[in-house]
Amino acid sequence: MGKGPGAEALMVLLDSNIFIIDRFYRKDDLYPSNGAFIERLAEFESGISIFTLLEAAGVASFNLSPKECEQWLLRFPTVYPVAILSASGLAEKNAEEWMRKFIEEIAANISKRMSFGDASLLREAESLEVEAIITWNTKDFAKRTPRPVLTPPAFLRKLPSLAE
Repeated sequence: MGKGPGAEALMVLLDSNIFIIDRFYRKDDLYPSNGAFIERLAEFESGISIFTLLEAAGVASFNLSPKECEQWLLRFPTVYPVAILSASGLAEKNAEEWMRKFIEEIAANISKRMSFGDASLLREAESLEVEAIITWNTKDFAKRTPRPVLTPPAFLRKLPSLAE
């Protein structure tokens, strides 16, 4: 598995907390495990939805210089080797139709007692049919999706078996 020619694409969707911990919480107990995950990002296909990126950049903006904030917003893949994923379905519909469907899907997820950020991440994960959601807050997604929801260390432990 990997990003090279002939590699099977295994896409996982990443939550904002992975990047927030990496950048701002170096004394957190999760930081070493999170760092081990960050170091291996280039080994598999991973993405962050545009909504999650905006959420992460908004949180980070309180602690970043304007230049660093711009880098997070406009050049995130130069900071972390992940794909920035456009809002799913946008290219297939006109804006009004897409927005109506988007709001319906987000509202359905929010009704499961989810924050907007988690509801939009779940919408993207299900629309894109990703292999797994990777987050430190697995409880936020528990019993809300049939997709695997894994912490970074749990994903890394399963990585060899997912490649088979």
